[in-house]
Amino acid sequence: MHKSLVGLAAAAALSLAAVAAPAPANAGCYGCAVGAGIIGGVAAGAIIGSAIANSPPPPPPAYYPPPPPAPVYYPGPGYAELAPGCFWAKRQVWIEGYGYRWRTVQVCQ
Repeated sequence: MHKSLVGLAAAAALSLAAVAAPAPANAGCYGCAVGAGIIGGVAAGAIIGSAIANSPPPPPPAYYPPPPPAPVYYPGPGYAELAPGCFWAKRQVWIEGYGYRWRTVQVCQ
């Protein structure tokens, strides 16, 4: 059904063109530039479209692995003595004018 409908439409278009334009052949090419422009535009569109369609996909988003676990920190001899039941730990501390910074603090339980 589909092929016969396409064939019928093509035959109708050819017969309409043959009946509607019974003009004598003219050696002066009036309008050749229009036809050349249309053909060039179709060709350029096909080239650009195929280049876009065949381009590789964009790279996947970057993956950043999670940071390694914080190491156990033992401060040197310059630090104060620990209170009973306390330990040294690295914590984020708010510092005015700088924001949060990592500092070694004494943590008691």
